Amino acid sequence: MTKPTIQLVWYKRDLRTVDHAPLYMAAQKGLVLPIYIFEPELWSQKDASLRHWRFVQDCLIELNRDLSRLGQPLIQLHGDVVDVFEHLQNHYQISGVWSHQETGNLWSFARDQKVLTWLNKQNIPWNEFKQHPIHRGKSQRDYWQSQANQHFNQACLPEPEALTFVQAQTTLPNDLPLPTALCNHEQIQKGGRSLGLRLLQRFLTQRVGNYLFDIANPIKAPQNSSRLSPHLTWGSLSMREVVQAAQFRQSQAPVNQQRGLTAFISRCFWQSHFMQKLETEPQMEQHCLHAATENLRLDNPSADVFLQAWLQGKTGVPMIDACMRSLRVTGWLPFRMRAMVVSFASYQLWIDWRLIAPPLAQLFTDYEPGIHYSQIQMQSGTTGINAMRVYSPVKQGKDHDPLGLFIKTWCPELQTVPVEYIHQPWSMPIEWQIHFSVFIGQDYPAPLVDIDESAKQAKDKLASLRKDPNAKQQAKGVFITHGSRAKRTKKTQSKISTHKATRPGNTAKNRVPDNQLSLF
Repeated sequence: MTKPTIQLVWYKRDLRTVDHAPLYMAAQKGLVLPIYIFEPELWSQKDASLRHWRFVQDCLIELNRDLSRLGQPLIQLHGDVVDVFEHLQNHYQISGVWSHQETGNLWSFARDQKVLTWLNKQNIPWNEFKQHPIHRGKSQRDYWQSQANQHFNQACLPEPEALTFVQAQTTLPNDLPLPTALCNHEQIQKGGRSLGLRLLQRFLTQRVGNYLFDIANPIKAPQNSSRLSPHLTWGSLSMREVVQAAQFRQSQAPVNQQRGLTAFISRCFWQSHFMQKLETEPQMEQHCLHAATENLRLDNPSADVFLQAWLQGKTGVPMIDACMRSLRVTGWLPFRMRAMVVSFASYQLWIDWRLIAPPLAQLFTDYEPGIHYSQIQMQSGTTGINAMRVYSPVKQGKDHDPLGLFIKTWCPELQTVPVEYIHQPWSMPIEWQIHFSVFIGQDYPAPLVDIDESAKQAKDKLASLRKDPNAKQQAKGVFITHGSRAKRTKKTQSKISTHKATRPGNTAKNRVPDNQLSLF
């Protein structure tokens, strides 16, 4: 019996049918079998979590609905990818595999290498497409900005007009080996393309006016940020369609929304800017970009104890604890608060970023490996090319939660503490502790460290290391490979004087500013 010849469309972090080049192009070639593979080994990695899967599962339901509408439902299988492909080969003649390139972790990078080896042996072509302006194997960033502009200016691809039915829907079993929940009563953002589109529309037409005002406010940011990040992480929306929708809105929006739209579009470009770093240097998941900092924080005997206190929101510093407790339940934090909690763990608590990265990845519903490792290294001072970002949690609290409302929401044991002490309850006199029935070190933890002294010691250590001539030379190499070409001061210009500065497509509107590279 002759096996049907099919084009296999492999869904990974691109769970949609619109602006989906693999699906669109495969449909021009013949019968399409769209598949999603649940990989047990992937979901057992230390950066994976149940909240990721729940968002993915929501997206898969809508993806199956959309594919069924076109004529061929989604086929959901589980197991090792090569094993699944071999199984399918028993039933079909696989003419080609079609997918998007994935900027994942080292595990998925190795998985893709194994898949490529198998496909080559079977003489099956693997047609991979970019869904971000990222260049695999690119060793330096000249012309990156113009290539990003070109990518985002390309028209979004429509859905195929129809798919020919090949096979009935296959669903996943109920006993999948999933990670356990990170906490009780999780309030995780729901996934699915229809929700993503509604979020996009409401943000661009209603909430974007408050975007810049509230972007760092832990109380208002959940309502006035775009909240599109998990949809972009798991691909229920394409970044290109989001950028183009924002640019179209900018051509029509009133004056009071223009700054917010410009800032939002800029951040969309930042995503790819940071993802390019991991694509260029995948080993940055395990090693410091600035080699001189490789052993910087290995001398902390309290690292494990501090890490657990930080993760549980029990450091004794209210703004840090409120953020971490909020993150554990909701899976999201505003970008400034993300930067602050990483900075605090890295500097005041002196924890190696490699201990921080995996559990933090589990907590973020919008965990995007390319952004995650680039940002954590930057916030930890291990890139060698960025300024030290040592946040004061007391100042951040006073600036963005002046009345302590966010703190009291997530640290209810501090409910009765007056405003003048809410950001530094350890400074509250004992008679006040008695009066308000809040005893520091008993009802709420005393600070793990002296936050001012520990910040000073951390800055001194890193500054001393950076003065070493070898460290300076290494930093120059990091800058040439990963540094932004968007804006140069005289100082940075000298670092790359041997490289071309041409950026033909770089525009002031979309360029990545050197002084504000904090996507967290």
